[in-house]
Amino acid sequence: MQIKPMSDNPSRDFRYYWREGMALRPAPPVLTEAPAWGHLRHTLFDRHHAVADTWDDPAFADDYFRLLDDHLWQDDELMQGVVDTFAGNRRIARAKFRQALHEGIETVEDPAPQLVALFEQLDRIPDWFDAEAAERGRVAFYNVIPVAEEILIAFSFYGTIMEDRTAASTAETHMFDAQPLKRSLETTKMLASVGLHDVFNRFSVGFQSAVNVRLVHAQANRGLSRMWGEGHFNRFGPPIPSTSVSAGAGWFALVPLAVEEVFGRVHTAQEWDDLAMYWAYILYIMGVEEEIIPKTGDAMRRQTDYLFAAAGDGNQFRTQMADTLLGALERADEDLPYRAMGALSLIVGREAITEALEGTRWDVPRIDEYAAEAKLNGLQQVQAAVAADTEPDAQVKREARAQEGMPPWMARHKATLAKLEQLDIPVKADYSSHDQVHDQGPRVPQGL
Repeated sequence: MQIKPMSDNPSRDFRYYWREGMALRPAPPVLTEAPAWGHLRHTLFDRHHAVADTWDDPAFADDYFRLLDDHLWQDDELMQGVVDTFAGNRRIARAKFRQALHEGIETVEDPAPQLVALFEQLDRIPDWFDAEAAERGRVAFYNVIPVAEEILIAFSFYGTIMEDRTAASTAETHMFDAQPLKRSLETTKMLASVGLHDVFNRFSVGFQSAVNVRLVHAQANRGLSRMWGEGHFNRFGPPIPSTSVSAGAGWFALVPLAVEEVFGRVHTAQEWDDLAMYWAYILYIMGVEEEIIPKTGDAMRRQTDYLFAAAGDGNQFRTQMADTLLGALERADEDLPYRAMGALSLIVGREAITEALEGTRWDVPRIDEYAAEAKLNGLQQVQAAVAADTEPDAQVKREARAQEGMPPWMARHKATLAKLEQLDIPVKADYSSHDQVHDQGPRVPQGL
């Protein structure tokens, strides 16, 4: 594939949407000197492929990775169009979006062309989608051991602290500071509901929650781009680029099954392919371009490996996000931050936990105590799971359990709801916090 030379002003020259056959934009200039998150990548992927420790390693010489680099320059074209409609009468635009989402675009009177275009995509089932495989993948994801779910949730906190773009965009929207319980409720609602059995139904809670998060991403892109300006775009691209959203396949789908393999529950190639197909559909409805969505287990692992390598090692928002996110865990349970970091250290390494928590009050010996406990629990749980997998009716039992309404993240979501009820706080997960993005004037950023 042909690669363009780096522009002196990407904000002027690279702010467009790539089409098939176009030359690829190079990755934004900010990149770690060496591939990041090495301990995690070797732990998860050594059993599947060669893990590169330098950027010139042949393992990274792949046209697909160059396409991921290119898509670090672009956001969600269709949803950004819908955000444009909020610039007029925001209340009416929001009402029409909500009606189209819950009742169908055909019920909306005089819909904006941008809204019609979005729902043409959402209502279309892509040709590559295999519903049976995706459901098998959802069942596999649903039936991971408890320690794998614990590490999955802990990793989402770690990634938000340490992944450069995620930390910056999350910190600068101030949603976890200004509306922490609402933000937590909306996040856990989406992540839990996409694990439910009806997620592939266009009118399910899971589908609609994913689309709502897609709108939030587009609104955050608009607001942060205005706030950060040309200098930020020229170094990093948009705050939440398409490639970063695609990384969700690694963050939220791949990690728990990979953790099970670390403990000894090995998954077949078909299980990995099914998992990839399940999450590929989630990425599709969240606005990721089809050309970069990983649709096989190998593609998902290799994409995740590459994007973890390019994640960074934290920026000036690291301590802020660690205090904010771990503080939220502490409010739920004072031991939870240490329990989460202890379990997570089993895959990212203890040194990585120390780096993430440097300058905060969280790095204490209790983390190591909980790491030992999580390791023992994980080994015991996998031993039981492997034995259950050999039973003649194992798949029937897994499928039955996957209808019960408690996928990964659901316990955390219910805990957030219980906390809100305890505090008697009327919070709704309506994903509307960024609706005022067009009303906000410029603000001086903390800088990157």
